[in-house]
Amino acid sequence: MTQDPSEIEIPRIRRGEPHTVQTRGLTLLRSGHRAVRRLKREHEPSIHGNKVWNSSFLIMDELTRRQRAGEIGPGSHLMDIGCGWGPLAIFAAKRLGCRVTAVDADADVFPYLALHAAINKVEVETLRCRFERLTKQRLNGVDVITGADICFWDELTPVLFNLIRRALGQGVKRVIIADPGRSPFYELAERCEARFNARVVERRTQTPRSLSADLLIVESD
Repeated sequence: MTQDPSEIEIPRIRRGEPHTVQTRGLTLLRSGHRAVRRLKREHEPSIHGNKVWNSSFLIMDELTRRQRAGEIGPGSHLMDIGCGWGPLAIFAAKRLGCRVTAVDADADVFPYLALHAAINKVEVETLRCRFERLTKQRLNGVDVITGADICFWDELTPVLFNLIRRALGQGVKRVIIADPGRSPFYELAERCEARFNARVVERRTQTPRSLSADLLIVESD
């Protein structure tokens, strides 16, 4: 399914408007914005897809570094898993020129993603799918997988480990998962470091405010 910005009613966003964030070439809405409140009347995400999660910004910065190194850009296929409202997917499409597939198990996040895609004038392909159902066929042709704040339950650790294993086996070049420091994430990182070419790096930013997160970066051999 592709979200077409021309089909979405786009609110007029003024720079500095309350409940908005302008950063990294994107315009994002906070949960208190009138357009978001309007969507909430009909769509209430149930799997934590209720805001823009901060770890997204640290992955954006990492992708920018990779772009400068020539490792990602137009022609790359990026899959953002647990995409939520879609800031990371939209960044990859708008700023990096990637083909993007935004994946989430919760259908109610996609109207928020469509709203943000329309505001930022990009199109993002969407897929409703659970992590464990991202088969080798679904992963075929994907170059990079990203995920921000997605390893928040203990039961997600083995699910994400197996997904990373399938992805690398299918030719995915790089997986980048960010988290502010939850124990299931560190368990995932330890398992990946023991099995794959993986490392954890700490990242910080002052934009749009002071933020930090650890990034698990897994690369194909």
